[in-house]
Amino acid sequence: MPAKRTKRVEDIQAIHRWAKLLEARGYIKDIAGDRNVLSKLLRKKQVGVYAGIDPTAPSLHLGHLLPLMVLFWVYLHGHHAVSLIGGATARVGDPSGRLKSRERTASSVHASNAQSLHVQVETLWQNATASGRRHGHEQKPEWRRQLLDNADWLGKVDIVSFLQLLGSGMRIGTMLGRDTVKNKLEKGDGMSFAEFSYPLLQAWDWWHMFSNQGVQLQIGGSDQYGNIIAGIDAIKHIAQGGDEKSAKFDDSSAPMGITVPLLTTSKGEKFGKSAGNAVWLDASLTSPFDLYGFLLRTSDEDLPRHLNLFTFLPAAAIESLLEEHSKDPGKRLAHHVLATEVLQLVHGTEIAAETRAKHEQMRRPRLSSLVRRSVTPGAESDVTPSTPETQEEKFKLARSRIENASLAKILLLAGLAPSVSAATRAIRSGGVYVASSEASAVADSEAEPNSGDGLTFTAVGPDEKLEDITSFVDDGLIVVRMGKWKVRVIEIIDDGDVD
Repeated sequence: MPAKRTKRVEDIQAIHRWAKLLEARGYIKDIAGDRNVLSKLLRKKQVGVYAGIDPTAPSLHLGHLLPLMVLFWVYLHGHHAVSLIGGATARVGDPSGRLKSRERTASSVHASNAQSLHVQVETLWQNATASGRRHGHEQKPEWRRQLLDNADWLGKVDIVSFLQLLGSGMRIGTMLGRDTVKNKLEKGDGMSFAEFSYPLLQAWDWWHMFSNQGVQLQIGGSDQYGNIIAGIDAIKHIAQGGDEKSAKFDDSSAPMGITVPLLTTSKGEKFGKSAGNAVWLDASLTSPFDLYGFLLRTSDEDLPRHLNLFTFLPAAAIESLLEEHSKDPGKRLAHHVLATEVLQLVHGTEIAAETRAKHEQMRRPRLSSLVRRSVTPGAESDVTPSTPETQEEKFKLARSRIENASLAKILLLAGLAPSVSAATRAIRSGGVYVASSEASAVADSEAEPNSGDGLTFTAVGPDEKLEDITSFVDDGLIVVRMGKWKVRVIEIIDDGDVD
């Protein structure tokens, strides 16, 4: 077989493989268009693919990564990937999935947000390429990616041409039947003409990129199916409507769409939220430490899915990692890999390594560093309010207050638990530990060893009192950990020393 033909066959096989990869890793919720046509399309040629983001905030949040991960995988398999910033459409506001209209925002804010997202998305692309290389995807000359802004063309479209070319093919009945429109009209605060027209602007974006960049496939969130269908209808209408630059097309050039699933945790909570707030990718809004901590709190049930969706680890490597993780879940090996991989993508390898080291130090702290970092109640701390579970505080407790007190009562006095009953439940579940320096640590199968002046944490039982844990006192201090991260340094003082 000639070399050129061999290369072509290999390329087609690679294209087909990445389509299977997307399904296997859980990226595909719905396909807009005929699945068989899409399968044939992917077997025949490389395609242009895009995902769009409106700059409605100064940063992307964790939920934005899902459609972008699809785009990154497309790129790593040799396809033309386009990231679109909605500098113009953000001024209108996408009503998809919303019952309440967005508040009006100044043009200067939109411009600033768009500029911030340009920088952020470009950084993500650079880090994604580096992550791909680490996992065996060597960059090739034919790889193509673009970062575009629809403000560059939507601001130049005249309304008459827009209505003539696109508006003439969009049926009001069909548009009124979309779930977004029905829900907002029936359950929300109504819908403005601007919001009603949003799918047309998004459709024009796709038509512009379809005709100029050869973009056939759109990647959207789970709430974008209706907008993607509107775009497909618009492209077909314009392309077959006699425009002088257009030509009729067959299945090999048909526009198609893919939506990614709405991610929820095993508890039914929306992924990417922490206490109801978005987990941002901008370090000034969500610190790398907090982002890492959020990912560390991933439940074991969600680990396989999140490793597939948010990392470039090969499937075999994920399977091996989870098998190793299952041998000792307490070490949270897979959690640290997930958090490290995501931080490498978002913030780069150096910050990811530094952040992992900080968290591991928190997991097995040294007594000297813990005492230095500790604060008395009411004092200022360098720990942000958004991460109470990583805060250490030093408490002074009079000996008379804790003599003959249960450990549950001590946890209450130290502010580690809201009540004695809550503390007792934590102790009974094996979630409370008392630390000692390694030099004086007693052998215990449940202890977690460290080195140097490191601390060894040992699980304690529900009936233990102060006199039962005197062996853990080091220079008048007891270090208690509740759960994975809540740590308190308790200084036991004589009654006469109380202020």
